[in-house]
Order: sequence, then C-alpha cells, then structure tokens
Amino acid sequence: MLDLLRRILPKNSRQYREETSQRIAWGHWFALFNIVIALTISSRYAFNADWPNTLFGKIYFFISLFGHFSFIVFALYLLLIFPLSFLITNSRTFRGISVCVATIGMTVLLVDSEVFKQFYLHLSPLVWDLLVNPDEGELSRQWQLLFVPMPIILLLELLYSRWCWNKLRSFNRQKWGKYVALFFLGNFIATHLLYAWSDMALYRPVTAQKANYPLSYPMTARSFLEKHGLVNRASLEQEIEESGRLDTFFLNYPKSPLQFANKVNKINLLFINLSGLSNNDITATKMPYLTQISQQARRFSQHYTAGSTAAESTASLFYGLSGRYLDAILSEKKPSVLISRLQNLDYQFGLFSHNSFADPIYHRALFANFNLPKTTSNLDAIKHWKTWLEQRISSPFFSYLDLHLPPAKDKEQQTKLLDWQFADIWQTLETQGLTKSTLIIITSDIADSVDHENNFDQQKIKVPMMMYWQEDRGNYIGASSHLDIVPTLLNQFFGISSPIPQYAQGVDLTKTNERKWLIASNYHWNVAIMPNGEQYHIDKQGDFIHYNGDGKKEPDSRPPLALFLQLIQQSNQFIEN
Repeated sequence: MLDLLRRILPKNSRQYREETSQRIAWGHWFALFNIVIALTISSRYAFNADWPNTLFGKIYFFISLFGHFSFIVFALYLLLIFPLSFLITNSRTFRGISVCVATIGMTVLLVDSEVFKQFYLHLSPLVWDLLVNPDEGELSRQWQLLFVPMPIILLLELLYSRWCWNKLRSFNRQKWGKYVALFFLGNFIATHLLYAWSDMALYRPVTAQKANYPLSYPMTARSFLEKHGLVNRASLEQEIEESGRLDTFFLNYPKSPLQFANKVNKINLLFINLSGLSNNDITATKMPYLTQISQQARRFSQHYTAGSTAAESTASLFYGLSGRYLDAILSEKKPSVLISRLQNLDYQFGLFSHNSFADPIYHRALFANFNLPKTTSNLDAIKHWKTWLEQRISSPFFSYLDLHLPPAKDKEQQTKLLDWQFADIWQTLETQGLTKSTLIIITSDIADSVDHENNFDQQKIKVPMMMYWQEDRGNYIGASSHLDIVPTLLNQFFGISSPIPQYAQGVDLTKTNERKWLIASNYHWNVAIMPNGEQYHIDKQGDFIHYNGDGKKEPDSRPPLALFLQLIQQSNQFIEN
C-alpha cells in the first residue's frame, strides 16, 4: 500500500515545491477574481430581497454581501482547488479544472438568484429537479435560458486564468492584495457580529436579512450572553412572541390603496369564535342548540383555517392572509382591511374574549386601537357582551365573541357546556330582534389543539363555518377557507371595488370560482390542500412532504410542477420586495 501511494503521489522535489507554490499563488488571485464575479451576480439579491428601511440596515446589507460571498468563494477554493495544487502536477490541467469548477459555481449562483427572484427561496434538490423537469416543456425552456451565460462565464474564466498565469510574477510583487483580503475578512467578521447584536437587540432591519443569501447562517449569541448574565433569554423570547419572529419579511398589505363605494347599506356583524370546536362536535346529541341553528344557516362543510395555530387562524380570518404572515403582522402592527373599513363606516365595536384577548394578534395588531375589557372566562365574556348589547346606541355594530371549550371532565361535557352558553347568546339576540338584521358568523380558530405529526392535520384545521343571514340556509359543498371571509364580506356588504388579489388570498364565496386547492401556511411550511384531503407541504428550503387523503405520509413522491409554482407564488403574494 505504501509503495502504491508513493507511485501515485508526486515526488517532493525542489521543482515540485516551486511549481506547487506557483499554483497556490495563482489560486489566490483566481479566487479574488471569482469573488468579484460572485459579488456582481449576487448584487441581484438587492433588487429581489426586502430592502432595509433604515440606513444601518442598508449598510449591513452591503457588509454582509461582501463578507458572505467572499467567504463562500474562498472556502470553496480551500476545499476544492487548494488540495488540487498538490495533487495535479500539470499546471495547465490544474487551471482547466479550476476554471470548470468556477464556471459551474457561478452558473449555480446565477440560477439561485433567479429562483430567489421568482419564489423567494434558494436552490434545493427538489427545486432543481422541478425546474429542469422536461415534462413541462415551456417552463423548462425558460429556465434553460439561464444557462446561456455559462459559455460567457467560461470564456472570462479562461481568459483571466491564462492572463493571471502569465502575469503571476508581477502579481506576486503587488502589496495591495493583503489589504483586499483584510477588507473581505473584516466584512465577514462584521457580518456575524452585527447580526448577533441585532438578534439580541431585536433590530429587525438586520435580522430580516437572514435568508437573503444562499448558505447563509449568521451567528447568534443568546446562549453565550445568557450564560454571562448579559441578557434575560426568557424575556427576550417573550418579546419575540409579542412582536413576531425577527427574520420575518416586510409586509405589502394591501398592495395599493383600496377603493370603496361612497354609500353602503350598513348591517350588524357578529363573529362568534368557538375555539376547539370541530365539525364532529356539532350533532343533535352533543350540541343540540347549535345543531338547530346550523340548519337555519348557510353551512360550509369543507371549510379550513389557513394556519396551524389559533393565532395564525385568526390572522387568516380577519386579514385574508395565510398563517406565514402572522409574524409580519405582529412586527408592523398592521391593521386589518376589514376592521379599518368598519371603523371608517363609524361602526360600534363590542369585543369580548374568554382570556382578555391575551394572544398578541389581538392586542398588538387586530384590535390595537380599542379598549379591550378584562374578562377571564366564557361566562364573564358573555356577561359583558350582554351588558354592552343593551347599552349600545342605534348605529350599526361589529361584535366579536372569542370563546373556548370550558373546563370539564371530558370533551363531551365541554361541548354540552359550550352549547348552553351559545344558547344564551342566541336567545339574547332573538330577544332584542337582532337575528333579523345581523350577519352572524360562527366558526372556530382551531378544531384541535393537540400536537400532531402534521401540523396541518384535518383534525386540527378543518373547522366549522356557518353564516346566518336572514335565514339563508343551505350547505356549501365546495372547499372554503378562512381566507375567503374578508373578500366575501367586503364585496357583498361593504362596497369594495378593488380586486381581491390586492388585499386577500381568498375568493368571494358568493361567486363561482375555479379554485382547485386551498392554501394554508405557517412560519415553516406552505401547504396546498386538495379537495380529496391530500396535502402538499413545501418549506422555505424547498423540502417537500406529501400526505394522502387519509393523512398518511407518502414517501418518495414529488409535487406537480404547476402546483408547486402556484403555491409558492400565491404564498409570496404580499411580501414586500
């Protein structure tokens, strides 16, 4: 074995050491050239990513641009080309291999920048497989155009390779190379130190740039700072829960100023949220009163929330945006277009919750401009609501009752108690004659709070939905979503004339639509829900999971390309860029 290695490895002669030294010196200058090319190509991310809204955020963008890509290129040089300097004794072969590696790397970077522009994610095996899929001929041809610059990149690499080799002695006499290296090293160190500080200080113009570049994993220092008593991690995480994740994007909602009719026929609007209630609970045995009312209303039997948590579901219900937008809503304290419209129409607001609206989505964004009453249970909330209803003046009102399954020994007892409480609410409405002039929406933010392997399991996100309006009854058998409620209300009752894609991801349920699937999402996953219950999950890294109609994971499958493209584009619909 030792004899074989001696024959394979080059001889450690003086000539070999001199030639190796030349190849290493050339490799350094070749890496610098490719850093420049990489920075030129990666500048495209500046036009496609969230552009920071502060001067420091803008400065950090360029610091991270120089630091990140100089490190990536030099790291690839150390891993791939530097070892070849010792193994390949033929300098021309060595330079040829280096040129091929550099050309492939720059082409992949170019493709990644285009993928980021189109889908707001970076290359992954799944994304690459879908983009070069020959079954989609037209789309495949469009992406193949990105490989047209590859011969140009190859030519530039070849020309520089030859010129640098011929000028190597002159290059080696230059003194400015080490200053350039120190500049890039300083930017790399500053990138991670500034990000660590911003992560601790909750400075979003910097932390929102976390996913701008491929292979970007900026440093955080929470554990280190907590260990040395410089930061209280619990309070920091609590503040993040209140204000949204630090690396969330900026929100473009609505996309343009909305147009409304000058006059509308104002109606009363009541939302009743029965959190934790599923369709299976609404039976004559378990909840006789709610079952009776559901038969007098328009019931949506295939209705889904658009998030995996109660807060994300609430965002989809009142904003018409899927769950992944929750963090951006919290961070920017964005008002709902529906609530803003009701305020402009001088509606009275009666807002009551079983827990004083403890969730940040309520007190930080949705109802941030209202005095929210302190209530501690369903009965307390209903009591305050009944008092408010009696004392209100005659103008139209919007009321929201946020209730949950009350404490009891089992689920059956919980649903019975909730049904009695609902009966009290309904009898109050009938006593005051409000059922004839009030649009009443009865739903649930989440059907099951139990953790599932699939956060979007049907037991969790398939929720009841009923609309009671002047005894318009029937069963809507098509697929519907919380995302549809805002556009339906604004179009049918509140005089909006702007197109739905300007302010919501849903549809108007009173009109015919050709929607083939529903979108749902959270911070990690984008989900397409098919009519038969199938689900396609795609995350920010391009990873993929497929669940069949029975909720079982299907291994070794891939999403249809057209569905993948539509899901990503619709999911990114309200990201500011």
